[in-house]
Amino acid sequence: MLASFSFKIPLNQWRQHLQDINFWLNGYINSPAYLEEKLVKYFVQWNVGVGPAACFTRAISSISRDVIIRKHGPIDHVIEVDMKQAAVVPGTRLSINDKLHIKVAEQLGLLGQDFDRIKEKNDEQWYYAYNDATDFSMSLLKSSIEPQITQKLLTKTYLLVVENLDEPIKPIKFEDFTEGLCLPPLMWKCSFWLVSTTSQDVCDRSKSDYSGVIESFTGDDILMLTLYSLHQAAKYIMSVIGNKDEQYWHHVAIQCFHSATMLLIPPAHGDGDQQSSDAPAAITSDELIRQWAAQGLITVVRERTEEVTSASYHGKYSDIYQVGSVILEAFQEYSLLQVPCFPATKADEATKSAAHFLAYHSLIAECCAADELCEGNYSGLERMQWISHVGEQGWHVSREWLSQEAGGPTMLIMRYCSQQSRFFKKLESDHFLATLHCLRALDLSYTPLQSLPPSFCYLQKLQLLSLRGCYNLTSPFSFPIAEIILCHNNSNRMFNLLYLDLSYSNIYTFQCDFFHSMPNLKELLLVRCSNLEELPPSIAVLSSLTTLEIIGTQIKSFRIEIVEEMRKLRSLKLIDNNLLGLTEIKLDGHGTLNSFSLIGTLHIKRLSLHGCSKLESVDIKEVDALEELDLSATAIKELPDNIPNLPQLRRLLLRGVPSLRRFPWHKLQRLPDVFCLDQCPDGTVNHHCSPQVAQVRICDSRLFYSFNKSTRDLVQDGGLFKSFYVQVTSSCKATTRKIQDEEEMVKTSKLHASLAAYADVNRRYLTDGVLMVSMDDVPPFRDTERHVEISEVERYPHGLKYLLEATKSISMADDTHVSCLNDLSHLNVLEECKLQRCHRMVHVFNNVYYLGRSLKNAHVSHLKSLTHFKGVDYAYGFLALKHLRLEHCPRLEGVMPRGSVLPSLVTLDILFCYNLKVIFYYSRQRPSSFELPCLRRIHLQELPLLKHLYDDDAVLAAPAWEELHVRGCWSLRRLPHLDRRQGKKAVAVSGERAWWTKLRWDGRDDSHRGSYEPRLPRASASIRKRVVIKTYLR
Repeated sequence: MLASFSFKIPLNQWRQHLQDINFWLNGYINSPAYLEEKLVKYFVQWNVGVGPAACFTRAISSISRDVIIRKHGPIDHVIEVDMKQAAVVPGTRLSINDKLHIKVAEQLGLLGQDFDRIKEKNDEQWYYAYNDATDFSMSLLKSSIEPQITQKLLTKTYLLVVENLDEPIKPIKFEDFTEGLCLPPLMWKCSFWLVSTTSQDVCDRSKSDYSGVIESFTGDDILMLTLYSLHQAAKYIMSVIGNKDEQYWHHVAIQCFHSATMLLIPPAHGDGDQQSSDAPAAITSDELIRQWAAQGLITVVRERTEEVTSASYHGKYSDIYQVGSVILEAFQEYSLLQVPCFPATKADEATKSAAHFLAYHSLIAECCAADELCEGNYSGLERMQWISHVGEQGWHVSREWLSQEAGGPTMLIMRYCSQQSRFFKKLESDHFLATLHCLRALDLSYTPLQSLPPSFCYLQKLQLLSLRGCYNLTSPFSFPIAEIILCHNNSNRMFNLLYLDLSYSNIYTFQCDFFHSMPNLKELLLVRCSNLEELPPSIAVLSSLTTLEIIGTQIKSFRIEIVEEMRKLRSLKLIDNNLLGLTEIKLDGHGTLNSFSLIGTLHIKRLSLHGCSKLESVDIKEVDALEELDLSATAIKELPDNIPNLPQLRRLLLRGVPSLRRFPWHKLQRLPDVFCLDQCPDGTVNHHCSPQVAQVRICDSRLFYSFNKSTRDLVQDGGLFKSFYVQVTSSCKATTRKIQDEEEMVKTSKLHASLAAYADVNRRYLTDGVLMVSMDDVPPFRDTERHVEISEVERYPHGLKYLLEATKSISMADDTHVSCLNDLSHLNVLEECKLQRCHRMVHVFNNVYYLGRSLKNAHVSHLKSLTHFKGVDYAYGFLALKHLRLEHCPRLEGVMPRGSVLPSLVTLDILFCYNLKVIFYYSRQRPSSFELPCLRRIHLQELPLLKHLYDDDAVLAAPAWEELHVRGCWSLRRLPHLDRRQGKKAVAVSGERAWWTKLRWDGRDDSHRGSYEPRLPRASASIRKRVVIKTYLR
């Protein structure tokens, strides 16, 4: 493989070029011309990158595209699609051809708003349902866009650039349509395809005999691709972060690339100490970012607005790890570096990335002579900047443009050095480190170091110290603390150390005052220090600490009060420690904590992070004794699915969590006895959480997308969520509206009571706008043990389908999105329904196949668009409905289709529905009789257009009907024929005398008229049609 990447230009000449910053900054300009001879002259060009890892495909495609446009332009349409993005269209099962068509149509602007809307909806379902959403059909879309693509390109020259093709396609034809694709043949208008694949196999299975493959790269080509890729990476970083200019990020990318390369220098054969590790440990992204930050290569990106202060670390890129992650994303995208990573030890491994290639061929770092490092040649050290010592061989990078420091090395890396290494022995001498006074980063990972030498205290500029994997290290300092104090007295200052990594070492103790000497420490990593039994008291002085990781130690006690004093702490990890005495953690109101992990702490019973307003993520596992958890008033975005299922957890509070975006309902096997979830920032609704009812208030109904069919079945079987009260509201003022409704009910009740003295006169009439018909036979709307309230939502309440199928009572108010309640769900077990001010609703129900067997009470009021209570569907009725009340629905035309089955209806109240013409309106079925066997009372008020109860002469069988109250229904001239059994009393009718006298009766016999008995007001009260009766004086 090494011969495949030979160099035409001597390596030493390349090394000279690579020492020049102008070559790094401007060399990319010559890349297209340099690589042009590699580009194949075919209509279809295949790009498989360099080496087995298919590196540099992005750079090669970009260069090839520019060359094609320059040589064969003008080109009407340059279409660039990334199949990596197409492959992650969630919830779809599309062929590779379909994905390609969609991406091409998107680039050509052929996808309209319908696709965007469907795609957006599908994306949100995929996210909120934890990647478990149903597919949306693409058949109509495919059939519509394919001819549009053909038509758009038929008479045009086009260049199609495809990135990351990971599935084979049919061989591309030049003079005819390719099988399965609608793109016009290339020869028709001299068009071109440029296809990058993720593997050689995909290319081999897709290309035709008349296609060319871009290959046969030399080492010189790889270097030119590296320069080009660094420039492209700088553009990527600037586009994501949006701060500074391209030139600034180009400099940053080059410096970070050099630093990463120093960590990838491979050891010579036989180097290293076998005790250290069987295989080198991977270099992680966090290690790289810490190295960059310690050397000042990356800094926090501050917003330009004055509001952002040093405490605003939670800004988008106001943390070094956020900035560093973007840089690493760019490096990975353009094949500059892949993390985690290991040094390359073979030629074919060197093509994993550009950094591996340059490190393997020693094109950046220069070899150090042994005497320069070990023979006291301090003048030689002064000209070096970054030093990496691997085994017996030393390397350095010295560039004026890499660092602003002068006078000596700023970074020293000594990973995997053996005990016999001359340089390692030199390091252990008393005064060697004193000569490295400019050192900012010291990495002694995986060395046999037993303790730092006293000269360490002279490293006043040191910001990063990594003793990771130092298997002989038992105490960081072997010298007395007095020497440190003396050193500090001489320099009049303490350590400036920011990052200390002691992970995977055998440290078992610290000196009591160990941390007093490093008050500026930001990160302390104690991962898998398996012999460490206690922390020193001086850890309490680390007020600047932002990251504390204590993982896999033997620490038995931990004073949580220490964390409370770390007012800048952002990340805390307590994992797999032997904390026997820790039963409670209370960090209420911690102002900066962003991430918290507690794993394997077996004795903890109570954990409270209430008021940690910056806390976004928690990881809590293997805490089987945990009984109470409070995450209220945090910025948590997602709750891990294992938390609600913790076996002993009996209290879980999530009040005032507006950032919570999704919840793992689909993973629940149990819920704590006390469960409160409130997305509203104030978190006031759930203050009185009871162990009987789970209380939920959410501002975004999509939180319930993960509440799936299996979860519903668990609820209905009594295994979960036995009782719940769920509020869905975009306005946390919904409670105020509810209070107002309750106050109005109280006022009405008081007015009823004040008129009790004249109850015999006014009880069936309207007094000052208040209904005086007795409502004692109508039970008030009740919140059942499984209740959902929807009010004032800002968007359509998607995601509630299966929750509502387990809901027994629902109240909905002030909605402007839902046109039919059945659009939300089948409402399988609904018993109580109350709708108010839902002004878009046209039908309350259109399918009662399920809910018709359970609905008992329905109250509908102030629905401006309602035309029918139940739309026309199959002849399913409301088998359990007892009480139906409709009022103030000005567009209501009919209540139910004729033929609806209502065997349990007891009361029917319809008030102030000015457009109602018939109650039981026309449908396909025309029964000769109509049965309401349990009906006791009907109240009709202010229905001026009402002509009939039902629109034919069907006989009404209502043996229990006792009362009919009519007021303001002047168009109602005929009452229904009754099929009454012998001996039954006539229906008592109360209404205006003028209305009664104008009723029309069947003249064939007296049975029609005799079925009704008038209970009319006195004649003096009936002079006018619309009289308001206030009182009667005796």
